[in-house]
Amino acid sequence: MTDDRIRELEIPDGARDAREAVEVLSAFIGDGALHVIFDPETFRHDVSEWGRLLSDVAHHVARAVAMDGQMAETEALAAVRRAFERGVGAEPVTASGRIKGRVKH
Repeated sequence: MTDDRIRELEIPDGARDAREAVEVLSAFIGDGALHVIFDPETFRHDVSEWGRLLSDVAHHVARAVAMDGQMAETEALAAVRRAFERGVGAEPVTASGRIKGRVKH
């Protein structure tokens, strides 16, 4: 049964075509609030890898914004960087949650 109130993105081609792929992060905006789920064990060996992942995502966002004609890639990346630095430097967000199980398909 599908829920028409929830819009999900497609699985990326590279992940779909890979011999092995692991989803590590998913984010939704629901009623104006951010809802995320991720596997905290993904980079258990080096938590700083989360920073690299977020950096790579920022580059993908900037490139997509440029491809969409919204602004130049360098402008988009600078805007994302400024917002990230403001967010990281701000008071911690109110968050709740728990470690959930993994889903096997």
